[in-house]
Amino acid sequence: MSMQQQPFSPPAADSGEAASCRRCGTCCLRGGPTLMVGDTALLVSGTLTLESLVCLRAGEWSRDDSRKALRPLEGERIKIAGPGGRVHPWRCLYYREGVGCGIYHQRPAQCSALFCMDTGPLEELLSKGRHMGRFAALNALKGGIPGFEGLSASLIAVLPDLVSAHEEQVSVRETLELADRLGFYPAQGHGLAVERTAGHENPLEGREREQAVAELGEAARTDAAFRELCVERGGIPAAMLPFLLGRSIKDLLAEVGLKPTPGR
Repeated sequence: MSMQQQPFSPPAADSGEAASCRRCGTCCLRGGPTLMVGDTALLVSGTLTLESLVCLRAGEWSRDDSRKALRPLEGERIKIAGPGGRVHPWRCLYYREGVGCGIYHQRPAQCSALFCMDTGPLEELLSKGRHMGRFAALNALKGGIPGFEGLSASLIAVLPDLVSAHEEQVSVRETLELADRLGFYPAQGHGLAVERTAGHENPLEGREREQAVAELGEAARTDAAFRELCVERGGIPAAMLPFLLGRSIKDLLAEVGLKPTPGR
């Protein structure tokens, strides 16, 4: 789960009635699912398009409800994106107000398993199932990407290399660990503890602190330049970048209270 997802209390079952999903939309409003390997068919069919997805990269701060904590992700997750805003920033893009899920009969595995009054099936899926990553998704779509029919086969073939190159140049884990050593990490809230990175026990001061701030600024600029090149020189649709490259370093740093200044 992403750091921005909000906790909720399940609605009380009506007295005398067997508990069943009322499709109230509460779970949809609080945040869309992350995808499992079994959801591959939804990508191939175009039920889920890449422009509706975002990659949460390893090292991003994320809710771990099993530990009641915010902690860095150990591996990447592919998540249905949210619209942003203050009220329900991670509301599932496929939720329709007053109507419900727009893809209910072809919904992702986590949505099928989730029942707020009995989270056991979902917990089992999360503990035993395999999460989908970008390489698995791109491998499934190497024959063509629904919603991006104009992309050539040669461009689709290099997308995994593009992802790898970006990971090598800009590490989310290293960036947010460095921010944590500067004292910038998620604020505790909603009854959640914050499991900080190991490096926070050695805070940076003086010259080291100045150097770390400069490194964070450089990481943000490198990330921004990479994205710009992908669109302007590589012909990658901008709408695909959140899936391919995840959220920008600038946005991730802003979440913990840092705003890199423009630089040369």
